[in-house]
Amino acid sequence: METQKVLQKAHQTLTELKSGILFINKIGKKMEMALSLVENKLKEVDFVLWIAPASFLATKLYMNEIKKNNRTFRHRIYFYSVESIAFSDTKYLELYNLIHNFKIFCVVDESITIKNTDSGRTQRLLSLSRKFAYRLILSSIPLSQGLIDLYSQLEFLNPKILRMNEQQFGHIFMPYKYSNYLAMRRWSRPEDEAKVFNYMKPYVLGYDFGEKLDIKYHNSYFDLTPQEEKSYLDEKCKFLQNRDQLVFMDVVQNFQRIYTLSQNKLIALHKLVHEIIARGEKVIIYLKFLDEITFLKESRYFEGINCVELTGRTNKKKAIKAFERTADIMFCTYGVDKFGLDMQICNNIIYFSQTFDYKSKIEGLDSVNSKGIGRKINIYDFWVKTNLEQLISDNLEKKKTVLSNLRHMITKEEALKL
Repeated sequence: METQKVLQKAHQTLTELKSGILFINKIGKKMEMALSLVENKLKEVDFVLWIAPASFLATKLYMNEIKKNNRTFRHRIYFYSVESIAFSDTKYLELYNLIHNFKIFCVVDESITIKNTDSGRTQRLLSLSRKFAYRLILSSIPLSQGLIDLYSQLEFLNPKILRMNEQQFGHIFMPYKYSNYLAMRRWSRPEDEAKVFNYMKPYVLGYDFGEKLDIKYHNSYFDLTPQEEKSYLDEKCKFLQNRDQLVFMDVVQNFQRIYTLSQNKLIALHKLVHEIIARGEKVIIYLKFLDEITFLKESRYFEGINCVELTGRTNKKKAIKAFERTADIMFCTYGVDKFGLDMQICNNIIYFSQTFDYKSKIEGLDSVNSKGIGRKINIYDFWVKTNLEQLISDNLEKKKTVLSNLRHMITKEEALKL
């Protein structure tokens, strides 16, 4: 739909419901629509509260987009990071007093960050949500871990939408299923997703999931050597010995560490990277553990090739600049924020070690498509033939399916309005 028609409908819906959602991953379009909606309600509110991840608020590109689309009420907008609301009692009380004394239009950007109802940021925002005159949430993707991600977002918009607690939501829309390894997990069915979408549908004010990329997926599977297989079994038994209780993610972390640098996988990585560089292209290699980066650097596994690393410990601007100018390889850990950093120069991603966190993998893809420019991208997934890797693969595929189903429902619904 044309932007003006979408905005006109969005203004009308926001007036009626007092809350809404924008699923837009292009920062320029997102800010243009969001701030237009805010500006239209300025006569009804005293101040605007803008809540976003700290990394967003500290980025020039992000703040400049807000300034560019906000020429009339800069003096009436307050910025808070989601992290400060969670960890600072002073900031929370300051926020509480502001809401108690004035009419507030609240915008929460990257609302996927308030999906976990056990986190302090989510609990505090949900406790305040009813006090806002208007509520608008923004996100590039509706969910990343499954249908449960929508629960707290819908609760923030209006607790009367669902009229149920999180446990009831899970029982109704996400029945337990047994995996191949007898682990019980909650997974939604397409009919459940359609029901939740019907609750959400009136509040979707606009969407734009970006240009369609020409992505070619390459999956590679590797056997452990007999010696590695024996070592893996021995280390697993040693880890599990005398443990009465187990935390699933601790088990995953420790087990993956044992086999992540397996011989066949490393040989394949070396060969693939040299093929990519021979094509005159660059590559980003995603790794789960810092130990992996340390090994690849100290062993000089890619001797003669310029490499750079992007982790929570490095200066991301310097790393990106080095990658743009001289480096052919970037080693990158999952979950490192790359907001506002253009990595269009690269169209190859290797997921060397795998993660259950589907959002991190999506962000990895977004980093080479930050301007929404459709082009060819090669995605290489490395898998070791263990039951754990199969479990991760199955889990990611289900998350991908749920997200795909929901995106399809959103786009189809908007198409029907044309």
